[in-house]
Amino acid sequence: MNRARYCKQSAKIEDMTSTKKKLRKITHNLSTPATGFYAFVAFFVLVFFMGGGARDDIQSLLVLRPLAVIFCAYALTVKAPEQWKGRAFPLYIAGALLALMVIQLIPLPPSVWTALPERQIFAEIANLAGIEQPWRPLTLSPSKTLNSLFSLAVPIAAMMLYLNLDREYRRRAVPVIIVLCAVSALWGIFQIVGPPRGPFYLYRISNNGMAIGLFANRNHQAIMLACAIAMLGWYAASRTQGGKSVDRKYYASIIAILIFVPLIFIIGSRAGLLLMFPAIALALSFIGFEHFRSATKRRAGRGAKQKSMTFSTRNVLFIASVIAIIGIAASSVLLSRSLALDRLLGADRLLELRFQTLPTLIHMVEIYFPWGGGFGSFEHLYKIYEPQNLLSTRYLNQAHNDWLQFLIEGGLPAMGIAAAAFVWIVTRVAVLFKNRLASATAAKQGLMCLIVMGLLLLASLGDYPLRVPSIAATFAVLACILNDNVRSLQRHRRE
Repeated sequence: MNRARYCKQSAKIEDMTSTKKKLRKITHNLSTPATGFYAFVAFFVLVFFMGGGARDDIQSLLVLRPLAVIFCAYALTVKAPEQWKGRAFPLYIAGALLALMVIQLIPLPPSVWTALPERQIFAEIANLAGIEQPWRPLTLSPSKTLNSLFSLAVPIAAMMLYLNLDREYRRRAVPVIIVLCAVSALWGIFQIVGPPRGPFYLYRISNNGMAIGLFANRNHQAIMLACAIAMLGWYAASRTQGGKSVDRKYYASIIAILIFVPLIFIIGSRAGLLLMFPAIALALSFIGFEHFRSATKRRAGRGAKQKSMTFSTRNVLFIASVIAIIGIAASSVLLSRSLALDRLLGADRLLELRFQTLPTLIHMVEIYFPWGGGFGSFEHLYKIYEPQNLLSTRYLNQAHNDWLQFLIEGGLPAMGIAAAAFVWIVTRVAVLFKNRLASATAAKQGLMCLIVMGLLLLASLGDYPLRVPSIAATFAVLACILNDNVRSLQRHRRE
């Protein structure tokens, strides 16, 4: 009996040891640099295919957001604390927003809640109905604020996954985003070739019949493509090493720009068109600066005898590429029947409506200051103050000015978070330009991130691109990349 019991116990111990070894092996495999990068790529693919709209009733969000929470848990499980050290400030900003939304959902006693700005009308409704004043949260739309809270899971997961990447894999983060933008452009071409309500349209409420790609709104597709043009300019100029692969990267980037430019005209987005021109100028600046810098180095290496510019194959192809990009843009303006150009130069009722609502939005900022009406509550709050002369069958689900909507919903605390982010960006810019000579590679990538983030913030003056999960995730990762490159510049200068 004792021998049999001993054998059983030994078998159990062996099974437990074997299980522990298997768990350690699985944990080790999940925490390898390659696995972390594959997780980053998989997450961004999911976000681009399932998070291309800003509406809160998109069914794919029921899958995407829980997956984002799972990816957050994975990132926290495999993270190395020393790897995040000094790199997580953008994550802290997102965490501050998350904390503010949680605070807005905490129920307050009636005496406190009724003293808040513009709560009297709701208190009077309860009195007229003979209902005792309940405890209520600060937000005037708890369900919308809860939706906004869960929406932060996507950019937070994107940042966590990026922070876990090794230095070698961090260089591939932007190319992953560029490839997904190219997929969205190709998807848009399939859409306009196929039927207006064909299978390539991923969302029920979208701009059917247009090349909206992986997005639900043509503005967001065009804005993302304009940002991708700036990223492609950097990618074409980021020649860290020589060889045919660098040339392939260069010409692939030029070809992608030549496809993106006319596609933005075809999409018919005013915002995308306005952002496209500075994006092209910046892309050509990246390419031109790197080309002439490389040419100068080659001439210096050949000796002082060959100081004049040589018309090599590389120079001819560079000039041809620049002419082609400018020519495609010019021909799209002069020869094509561009919906975007027509909308830019012609009258637009929607644009007029946005200007007409501006005084109301500013008034709402003043009314709900300092505590705000609650994140996500704008759609309901605007109906209270909507002028009679602007009443129509359409409704305004977003303010189409994210800067003002952010203040309406978040009040003074949101302003404080935005101010902290602004100060951080200004300090990053100062360090970037002060140390730009320390490392050309880090300086160029940091400048590219700053430019794309600036384009998205500029677009937010007349739209709400950062409320789209895929664009929000892109913005969040670019902020982390900017921070990394500034730190790299500081480190190079000290060395």
